[in-house]
Amino acid sequence: MITGFNTDIEFEGVTYHVQTEDKGRSRPIILSLVYDRGTILASKRLPYDDLLVDEFDEKLLTERLQKQHRLICAAVQAGRIEELKQMTARSADAAKKNLDSNFEVAATASNRKSVSSQNSLVVSVENNLYNLESPIPRPFFETGNESFFDVADESMIDGVSIIGDELGEIILPEEAVEVLGNLDGSARPTNNKLSIEILGETNFKGGERRTLGFMVCRGSERKVVGDAQIMVKIIGSSFRPLIFHASTDSNGLATVNFQLPSFTTGRAAFLVRAMNDGEEVEMRRSIAHG
Repeated sequence: MITGFNTDIEFEGVTYHVQTEDKGRSRPIILSLVYDRGTILASKRLPYDDLLVDEFDEKLLTERLQKQHRLICAAVQAGRIEELKQMTARSADAAKKNLDSNFEVAATASNRKSVSSQNSLVVSVENNLYNLESPIPRPFFETGNESFFDVADESMIDGVSIIGDELGEIILPEEAVEVLGNLDGSARPTNNKLSIEILGETNFKGGERRTLGFMVCRGSERKVVGDAQIMVKIIGSSFRPLIFHASTDSNGLATVNFQLPSFTTGRAAFLVRAMNDGEEVEMRRSIAHG
């Protein structure tokens, strides 16, 4: 299954990195980011809620993912960086103005508009980019404790000090949050939510080589979840982002081995995301200079 694409494009001596990925069915968005040495210059979000109405067709999603990536790459290759920035700003303004609108209606309309605007953006150079894109491979992983990842061979994708997922995120006002009260002495509510736990030391320092275990559970009874997908991201403002994949065994456990980049300036973070049955849960920790 293709989850996204990465392409480096040079224009007037600057190498731009274009990344496009599917955020998953629990958050049905195709997200494209344009980087310049760790800085996000522009982003493009394309909802695909319409593909979830009937029977899901993975082929159609892959076609949209590929098409959006090729269009953004074409725009960068044509030197239309400023237009991409303006498109990002317009999308952010529109999102703020439409917060109270119905999500499904807004997503469908955005889908049509996005596809139309992309088609008109760079049709003249789209066909030249077919060989530029490279699907993000599903890296080799182990659930045991013996093997190590070769960091140099891992896919390098999104994330810097500002993460693509958080662009345009909205902070709820205090009046929108309901306080349920103290649960001491009363029955705890039950749930069936996905959860992930880091097994091992969670203080990170640049330059360290680490082996971390993860356990994925579901619900208040903490039932272990097998075959859950694990994605680890190491992101920073002074180095290229790294990503690692693994999946849990029948006991809900997975192990990831990785090398933290050395850095002495800027900020960095460690993120881990678990995905199962269309649900996602994420944890993050800061990384100290080293």
